Amino acid sequence: MSMKIILIFLSFAFGQLLKAQVIDDEERVQQAVITWADSTFFSYDEPRFEQFVPHYTDEYRMASMRVESIEKSIARLKNTKEKGTYRGTDQEFENTLKELEMRKTEAEANNQDFRPKVTHYSIVFWANIKLDSGIYNYVRHDVELNDSFRVTKSMISGNIGDNSKGSIIYR
Repeated sequence: MSMKIILIFLSFAFGQLLKAQVIDDEERVQQAVITWADSTFFSYDEPRFEQFVPHYTDEYRMASMRVESIEKSIARLKNTKEKGTYRGTDQEFENTLKELEMRKTEAEANNQDFRPKVTHYSIVFWANIKLDSGIYNYVRHDVELNDSFRVTKSMISGNIGDNSKGSIIYR
């Protein structure tokens, strides 16, 4: 297998890993916003989410790149062995490979509970919210959450329909 193919595969694998992390974060953010809405609004239904953005810290990005760097080192080591250009002994190869794989496992474990992972998460939350006039109005909130998945800011940024005849009933 050529080095270029290995690098393409590793880039794809890292992208998939990051994509899986973003999906997991998005699900946790949505659940946290639902919990917030349950404790904030008297009554609402039809929640919908848009525009999820994780604002990752530089430290988390660097930690994620460390995993990718170790994976590249493993691929280069294996590639030199396959091509017959590795200059060490079989035992040295095995020891180096084992050490790199251990470092990769440690780096991946470090990323699982990395804090602070984000400066904040942002998401748009739409819901049909009950007004004091008795009607429901579809309202848009721009919501921010901290690294612990707690809502820190919400701002009404739009609505569908006429809500001039009432205001939101809060708990």
